[in-house]
Amino acid sequence: MSRVHFLLTAAVATLLVVCAALWYSSRPTLPPEIRIAAGQPGGMYHTFAQDFAKRLHQQTGWTVRVIETTGSGANAELLRNGGAELALIQTTPSTLEGIVGVAPLFPEFLHFLAKSEDMDIHTLADLKNKRVGLGMPGSGIRQNANVILPHYGLSPEMMQDADDPFGMLIANGDLDAALVITGWMNPTLEKVLRGGNVKLIGLADAEGLAARYPWLIPATIPRGLYSGHRPVPPDPVQTVAVMALLTARSDAHNELVNESLAALYETDQRASYPLMLSAKAARDYDAAVMHPAAGAYHDPAAQFNRLSQAMELASKSKEAMVGVAAFGVLAWGWFRRRRERFAEAADREQKQKLDAFINRALTVELEQMEVADPEQLRTFLQRVTHIKQEALRELTSERVRGDQLFAIFLSQCAALSEKIQMRMIYGQMQSASSPNEPGR
Repeated sequence: MSRVHFLLTAAVATLLVVCAALWYSSRPTLPPEIRIAAGQPGGMYHTFAQDFAKRLHQQTGWTVRVIETTGSGANAELLRNGGAELALIQTTPSTLEGIVGVAPLFPEFLHFLAKSEDMDIHTLADLKNKRVGLGMPGSGIRQNANVILPHYGLSPEMMQDADDPFGMLIANGDLDAALVITGWMNPTLEKVLRGGNVKLIGLADAEGLAARYPWLIPATIPRGLYSGHRPVPPDPVQTVAVMALLTARSDAHNELVNESLAALYETDQRASYPLMLSAKAARDYDAAVMHPAAGAYHDPAAQFNRLSQAMELASKSKEAMVGVAAFGVLAWGWFRRRRERFAEAADREQKQKLDAFINRALTVELEQMEVADPEQLRTFLQRVTHIKQEALRELTSERVRGDQLFAIFLSQCAALSEKIQMRMIYGQMQSASSPNEPGR
């Protein structure tokens, strides 16, 4: 029987190894670290990516890291070349080959900023020969500016171009104006607007501009959107907006997309970003090519889709199912033997303790035989009681408590206690009668 058991175990183990090898070679894998390409520290993208990374880590236990970049163009390049698994990208006129949307995040408004004291700038057309910040090279801001400016008869060559749309405008006054496309919670933008030396200029033809370029959305920056002593802006400002997208490669694994969406919509992420689109609004978004798993996530019957996917996987991976069953058999046998070994070891330890308690009780019995004083005998009685209580507290094994030796130990303690008590009574009687003896 032992030989048959050995052959059966060997066959199951071999089958398990083969199935595991087949599964490992064909499984879709996720990287050990999820990298999110974002913008520069202090910017809206980088701030949002840091919060999202924290929630994605809490949601999945994965290691998530945010990568600092110069903007959307660099993010897309990192994503396409395998340097990142997720990226925040601003919608632009260019088509991003091999990249698909995971979720539309929030609208980003075009902020046309100019110095408050500059009375010559009223429209975008007035930027000719001015020093204007158009964003970092490769950023979504610059890509959109290169499309919007020609609508007003301008080009970057007709202006003194600057990379930094923020710092130079408020730090040393080198900029006359800047085009900034970002979410309203951008901390750098809010700092610029609270400074008081910058004004927001609206686009009178925002709807026409959006109609001409379909990725642009007509929008309004409401009065008092930005905090400060005075309402900023003091009046509603007409402008256009683009959408910030969380993107992945077109071959991204479904699990990455599903967990990313869960971190967005099943946590408190939206509470920190009020303009972030709800799951319902994201489901209806159709301005970009989305990953197929995103559509499945937003399907009201998504929970059934996951079950059907699991069943389909099981039907296509019979070797994996057999391997799981074989592993279960081996694991159950191993666990049972391991549990038995632990139980036997625990019982042996408890029996050794029982032997020690018996020896301690025997020691007390031998020592008390030479003592007649009732007070000293009381100490021995206390020792016996303590030994018995300690044994009952520590010897919890059912096998040990059911052993005949344990019953003998209890009987030994009871008999010894009774013997000591009788000797104490006898000693007290002897002490009481001693004063009446002759010669005293």
